[in-house]
Amino acid sequence: MSMSRLDQLYRSLLLTKFFTHGWGKPENLKRLFAFRKILSNRETCQHLVSANYPIYIDKEYKDGDCRILEGHFMSPFVDHLPGIMPKEVETASFQAIIPLQWRHPALKPVCIHLAGTGDHYFWRRRMFTARPLLKEAGIASIILENPYYGTRKPKEQLRSSLHNVSDLFVMGGALVLESLALLHWCERQGWGPLGLSGISMGGHMASLAATNWTRPISLTPCLSWSTASCVFTQGVMSGSIPWDTLQEQFFENSIYQDEIRKLLISPEDNRKAYDMGQQFAKNYSSNIEKVETIHKKSETKTPSFQPASTNTISMATNISKNSHNMAIAKDTIDLNILSPKMPDFDNQQTTQGHVTPLSKDEYIAHLDFKSDIPPESKNNVPLHSAQSFTQSGSVDSLLTASSNVTLASVSTSHLPAPSTSISSVVQDIKIEKKLNPVKVPSTSQSRNQNLTPVSVEPKSLSYKLAVSKSRLTNLRSSSPSPDQMKNLQQEALDFMRGVMDECTHLGNFSVPVDPELIIIVSARQDAYVPKEGVLGLDDLWPGCEVRYVDNGHVGAVLLHQSAFRKAIADAFDRQVEKYYQNPGNQPSDHTDNVKSIKAVS
Repeated sequence: MSMSRLDQLYRSLLLTKFFTHGWGKPENLKRLFAFRKILSNRETCQHLVSANYPIYIDKEYKDGDCRILEGHFMSPFVDHLPGIMPKEVETASFQAIIPLQWRHPALKPVCIHLAGTGDHYFWRRRMFTARPLLKEAGIASIILENPYYGTRKPKEQLRSSLHNVSDLFVMGGALVLESLALLHWCERQGWGPLGLSGISMGGHMASLAATNWTRPISLTPCLSWSTASCVFTQGVMSGSIPWDTLQEQFFENSIYQDEIRKLLISPEDNRKAYDMGQQFAKNYSSNIEKVETIHKKSETKTPSFQPASTNTISMATNISKNSHNMAIAKDTIDLNILSPKMPDFDNQQTTQGHVTPLSKDEYIAHLDFKSDIPPESKNNVPLHSAQSFTQSGSVDSLLTASSNVTLASVSTSHLPAPSTSISSVVQDIKIEKKLNPVKVPSTSQSRNQNLTPVSVEPKSLSYKLAVSKSRLTNLRSSSPSPDQMKNLQQEALDFMRGVMDECTHLGNFSVPVDPELIIIVSARQDAYVPKEGVLGLDDLWPGCEVRYVDNGHVGAVLLHQSAFRKAIADAFDRQVEKYYQNPGNQPSDHTDNVKSIKAVS
């Protein structure tokens, strides 16, 4: 399906840039990822917001055929992750558009509408959704101001331009808890059935909130899909991202590569997402077509190989082909080619084109300073393996567990230059080992746990940090080809896809209590939210309905508001039909132990 040209043109005319300050503080990202483990589980999330959470009404007045309530409350997010949210964002504000008289004395339907990108204040949702919905279907509305928008926008923020990638995750986590607080408040008012809706980003935020409500709820996400990763890495919004800034931060700060990347989970492949070190080790041997004869010691040369494909990792390890050839000619070793798996220099054997892996211990031994390593130190090495997160419900315990997967900090002051002679490398390592001994796993341990992080003392050699620093050094000191730059940018894009899937992929969250009450409205030519290559909502939520409009994202917003409202009304009708008997609005008998909304007579 072709993408909407209107979407592409409209985005090209906008000057708004997102995430201009980068990824956000690494410690904040780790706290957010740990909190996501609690937030995404309905059993643990339901305890984060009390059923009596305080909501304050500041103003009430009549406006035509409806009553408008204006209120505020402190975001529950502040209680659970203090210090991350800017002060201006902490207080949530909302408007409630209520009929002067309900159509049915016992049915008082209310839908909470969350804002899409750029939807500041209340007027747009009040004019195009809330008032028409009340007139057409008798459904009242609550319009919640997004964090970082309208009255909650930080002073230094320009329009809708979130400064950090982490700000989007703060926004999502806050909206989930704030929606739960408002749903509890609606029940205290005797209102129901209840629902959630939103357009674009608002639709996705509504979906996240609906996964954590413990009762059946109507949900109508419009122009959104299963994850935000496709929006920022494939859609037209990707053009509003400062990739150079994100790429520089990703390579210059090893925490993003060595710690944060290990925490990412993507339902797209049901594994720890985008662990580039493991992908490198996997591709290294499979991409080798030729291996030169390598002599021992005095005739040591780096193996030459030709990648079978120009994937991100193999291209990144060959940043400068000229520097690589010079290293061979001068009997030197380039740190760009160091990896967790090195070919066996002493006993080169290939099987179907694969090189026998050489452990780090064997590599150091090959450099001929085995006598400096006490034999007993090789067999008593503490290895740190990734530990699963606990189910205690405590953010602190999750953070403690996640800290066990990190590598020790490494000083770069003793790292050799990107291209250094073997003799100088050996000499530096000999001196370094005498001052700061390196704990190295035994050969058997290394072969069985090739990619398990090893405890490294400060000031020792770090392969990953050396490689990443070397890449940037080579790029800045040479004239990289467009393909080389493109493949380095791809690593930053892969990391973006990983962090987005970690915090926004609905496959990481509980399935709503009753997916049959969900009606999704999607645009067939949507260039903002491309759906190809990602899990569909109908796959994640069996029983939901997906409706399509023949338009792009912008065209659907302009021309299909009535289709959005019709979907909301239909979702509420399904809830009434399934969980309420007529007349009397009494809960049906087939609620399957789900607490039903109490009727108000």
